[in-house]
Amino acid sequence: MNMRDTIGSNNSDLTEMNRSAVVKILQQREVCSRADIAKQMGLTQASITKIVAALMEMGIVSEVGSIKGSGNRRSIGLKLNADRHQIIGVKFSRHMFSVGVFDISGKIYTHSEIEYSIEQDQKSVLSAMKKQIHHMLEKYKNVVAIGLALPGPFLQDEGRIAVVTQMPTWHNINFIEEFKYEFNKPFFFVHDANAGALAEWWFGDHARPLHTLAYFLVGEGVGSGIIERGNLLLGVQGAASEIGHISVDVKGPRCECGNYGCLELYCSAPAMVKMAQQRVPECLSKSHQQSMEVCNAIFKAARKGNAKALEVVQEVAEYIGYGCVTLINSYNPDIIVIGDIVSQGGDLLLPTIQEVVKQRVISELNSRVQIKISSLKVDPTLYGAAAIATDKVLQMPSAFLAIKG
Repeated sequence: MNMRDTIGSNNSDLTEMNRSAVVKILQQREVCSRADIAKQMGLTQASITKIVAALMEMGIVSEVGSIKGSGNRRSIGLKLNADRHQIIGVKFSRHMFSVGVFDISGKIYTHSEIEYSIEQDQKSVLSAMKKQIHHMLEKYKNVVAIGLALPGPFLQDEGRIAVVTQMPTWHNINFIEEFKYEFNKPFFFVHDANAGALAEWWFGDHARPLHTLAYFLVGEGVGSGIIERGNLLLGVQGAASEIGHISVDVKGPRCECGNYGCLELYCSAPAMVKMAQQRVPECLSKSHQQSMEVCNAIFKAARKGNAKALEVVQEVAEYIGYGCVTLINSYNPDIIVIGDIVSQGGDLLLPTIQEVVKQRVISELNSRVQIKISSLKVDPTLYGAAAIATDKVLQMPSAFLAIKG
């Protein structure tokens, strides 16, 4: 490659980066002017006008009439044609998978959940997932990409899950081989906690600016996703921040990962189910089959004043607090968002969590971190599966979003 080719390639890359930046600004703001975009990006208005013209020609951006700009001047508003570009998000977890359709602004159109038994043949479960995705593709014609969120540790280069407690037979499934070539659409994969982190970063109702966000997934498993300045912390194999397999009791019971006393053994939904069955079986009925149903029954009993149920909830909250201590000391986030099944305890959990953090984290760090329960209306992991695909296509809008023909 000669110098001219190199310069041309670099200019092309820069142009696409600028288009991506404009699209991402419009994704976050319903309507925006060229002047506002120029100010935010630090480019001249003439440069933004040129970029916007290309995006309009591709059908990615439209003008929406006059809006009030800076100094009460009138400007032509711009909006992202989000409804023309849809994303399918898929969440795979123990006992169920869900499939949803979103657009690139984060709006959800539909979603479905399908339960299965962990003893069920893997091929039949995968076949059912593929069938549901094909069904969504037939119904929604503007899908540009698909994202799949998987429990972890998910080895992104190998395409398989290293450890899924309770599901050892799934460790040898190569999800990339199973899905990447099944559909005539770009397909992206992400660890479930990282998916939740992306959803919270993009769509969570959090004070801005944000430097570092930690998403603490406490569900069938326990994990965390870390985003710093908009970028996911992945590690060399995509298995960074596996907080669920950090020992909180080195002499504790052995985990399926091979470690002892892992956090997941003390505050996950299955751990809470085990505690409930041993300590407050009277709060459970035969209809409480799934972990979510059992956990919600315990939360309900605790809110009604059942002392034993409240003890279970507080013990779980204490261990979630230990997890928050680890996240704070490891990543120094300005916000920790707790999500998934166990987070439904909400107000029952937070006081204990905050007290543990107050006791165990130096005040200089504790004073700068906010700990909250996820308030997203859509499952953050499913939302995040769509978000990872959205993030990828927004990085290259000319390739993925341009209207063909």
